[in-house]
Amino acid sequence: MSAVTFDTLQFVKDLQAKGFKPEQAEGISDALKKIISVAEVATSRDLKELEVAMKSDVEKLRLEIKAEMNVLKWMTGFIMAGMTSIVLKSFF
Repeated sequence: MSAVTFDTLQFVKDLQAKGFKPEQAEGISDALKKIISVAEVATSRDLKELEVAMKSDVEKLRLEIKAEMNVLKWMTGFIMAGMTSIVLKSFF
């Protein structure tokens, strides 16, 4: 996953503007920076990449299923032809 950018200097300035002491603001900033570095955060880009990958996988699966269905159609046709020939053979 992508790294999340975090402007610690601006965060400290914002906290100080709200009335926090410089030591408090820096402490909160450090704690938040540690939390962000440990957390696994999915960004919009990560989600978009996952969406593209999943669409590709779904399309591959759809094509595989379609191929299997074609085989089943042929097999069903052969079975029906065989059963028809047996039924016709018993009458003639």
